Amino acid sequence: MKKFLILLTLFIAFLDAKTIEVKYKVTYGIFGKVGTAVGRLETNATDYSITIDIATAGLAKILSGNRKEHYISRGIIKDGLFVPQIFEKIKETKKRRDIKRYTFDHLHKKVIAMEDKNKYGVFHTHTEKPLNYYAKDDLLTLYFNLKHYLKPSKTKYRFYAVGGNETDGAVDIELLKNPGPIKKLLKSDGIYLRVLLHQKIFSSKSGELYIVMDEEGITKKGLLKDVILFGDIVGKLVSKKEYR
Repeated sequence: MKKFLILLTLFIAFLDAKTIEVKYKVTYGIFGKVGTAVGRLETNATDYSITIDIATAGLAKILSGNRKEHYISRGIIKDGLFVPQIFEKIKETKKRRDIKRYTFDHLHKKVIAMEDKNKYGVFHTHTEKPLNYYAKDDLLTLYFNLKHYLKPSKTKYRFYAVGGNETDGAVDIELLKNPGPIKKLLKSDGIYLRVLLHQKIFSSKSGELYIVMDEEGITKKGLLKDVILFGDIVGKLVSKKEYR
């Protein structure tokens, strides 16, 4: 009987399994295409996996030493929310590879951070210690959980997520009721958000990001402010696939 229940649970989870894959083209003015981004969300009745892969292209690839970034979050789904268990960030160039892996202990409200730095042929370091703060989200789950957090009567929020500000994980989000110049620039209808990560994201000085989402919560376009060497860069959704 126990084995039957386990099989039944797995069967139900399989029936509810769903995958969404989105691809973005990243451009900057006269330089044209400077990168690509691919996001993938996999869910079933109990678990989720989110991956984001970003790669430079063209001149940006040369100037950044073939820089790539990889983000992944894995965990469970509870009461409709994504609850992370592992969050990982990998940044690499032709000269080095840096890995940060965060393990969540929600029961005891702590997060263990592991960091691996490898500059090829020069040094390798490894550290592991608790973060000096606890957050129930990482940056990826915060994005997908926003539909549960945002309220029609409120426009400005401060959230805390692993991967945000290094001191306390702070992330500031503003729901733009009148996007004005940003909407004129991005030329797209949808829900506009201003996100301040207080963290260098893909060489952005402060991680200031403007995004416009569709009704399903998928980003249609995004603008990342003050990227080192390039200034403002724009990402545009070029394909979206959904299958079970």
